[in-house]
Amino acid sequence: MKKIIAVAAVMLFAVSVTKASNYPADYTNQTARVVSKGPAVVALVSSGIMNKLVIAYKRSGILGGSDSIQAVVRVTALEYYSGYSKTTERIVTLPKEWHGTGFMTPEMSMYDFIPASFAGDIKRIELAFFSGPQWDSNYSANYVIEKDELNWGVAATFKSGHGGGPNIDQYCWDFIVGQMRK
Repeated sequence: MKKIIAVAAVMLFAVSVTKASNYPADYTNQTARVVSKGPAVVALVSSGIMNKLVIAYKRSGILGGSDSIQAVVRVTALEYYSGYSKTTERIVTLPKEWHGTGFMTPEMSMYDFIPASFAGDIKRIELAFFSGPQWDSNYSANYVIEKDELNWGVAATFKSGHGGGPNIDQYCWDFIVGQMRK
């Protein structure tokens, strides 16, 4: 009898500890928001425990016949408290997407594009793509995605009903690939 009471007490304690976090049940469910500008695609996938960024280029673009392409990614971040903004620029490689829809980076932390010790968020993303000497930079204007375009109601949005981890789950990847086909 004492063993049964002890087991019941341990189970009640375990249940109360898991409910004590006060996080909603869907805290780790991932939301993918995708914006397309011509052949350029930007996807932001986030949940309560992660924020990932994916840059892609559709096969229908002028560089679609290349073996691989690279992108110049210029990100302007806005500091929360002071309103100060800082721009960083990186070159990333986009290998072929295995469904044949174009080129796509693996998941990247969006914080790789925000300067260290900078308490801010992405304000603007500018993209220019190249393969060797050939460029696609929207006629030198770059493909520009503003933060407001990545919000609810503007971007194509998918919310996964499955609890995810620190990496993008398969359902969100499928949604991004589906947006590449459009």
